[in-house]
Amino acid sequence: MPLHRDDVVRGAIDLLDEVGLDRLTTRALTTRLGVAPGALYWHIRSKAELLSAIAAEIMREAFTAPAATRGDWAEQSAAFAHRTRRAMLAHRDGARVVAGHLPFSAAALDATEAGLALLRGTGLPLARAAYFGHTVASYVTGFVLQEQAEPPVAETTEGAAGTPLPTVTPERHPHLLEWMSAKPTDREEAFTAGLDLIINGLRGELAQQ
Repeated sequence: MPLHRDDVVRGAIDLLDEVGLDRLTTRALTTRLGVAPGALYWHIRSKAELLSAIAAEIMREAFTAPAATRGDWAEQSAAFAHRTRRAMLAHRDGARVVAGHLPFSAAALDATEAGLALLRGTGLPLARAAYFGHTVASYVTGFVLQEQAEPPVAETTEGAAGTPLPTVTPERHPHLLEWMSAKPTDREEAFTAGLDLIINGLRGELAQQ
C-alpha cells in the first residue's frame, strides 16, 4: 500500500504522543511506519518540515471551528483561546511543538485576519488589535507549556540536587500561604481566570473610547 503525506503526519503525531518531542526522530518514525528511511523524503524533506506539519495538524481544528463566528469579540476570543488550549493539551508536548514550529499556513493566516477584523469592528486601532491577539496567544501557549512541564508530585517536595524546598511560613509569607490554601486545583478554572483578566482589560479600554 503506497505511503501518503497524511500517513506520515498521522504516524508522527502518534509517535509524538507515545515518546514525546525529544525522542521523536525520523528514524523512529520510519521504523513505526515500516518503511525505508528514504521513503519519508518523498513527502517530508526534513525534520523541521515534519514538525511544522505536526503543528499545523494540531491547530487545524482550532483554526477552522465553525463556532468561531458566534458571539461578540470577547466571547469569540475566549472560545478561540479555549480551543487552542484543548488542541495543544490533546498531544504530548503539544505546546512545545506549536510554539516552535507552527507554520504560516492558509488556515493560520485566515484565523489571524478574522481575529483582527473582529477586533477592529469594535473601533480598536489595528496595532491594539494585533497586540491583544498576540497577548492572548502568548498566554495560552505559556499556560499549556507550564501544564505539560509540571513535574510528578513526588518531585515537588525537593529542589535541585535533592535539597529540601524552602518552607512557607505565616510570619514571612502570609499572603502566599493564604493563596496556596485557596487557589483552585482545577486547571480549567485557573486558565479561565487569567484569560478573563486579559479580556476585561481590553473591555475596559473599549469602554473609555
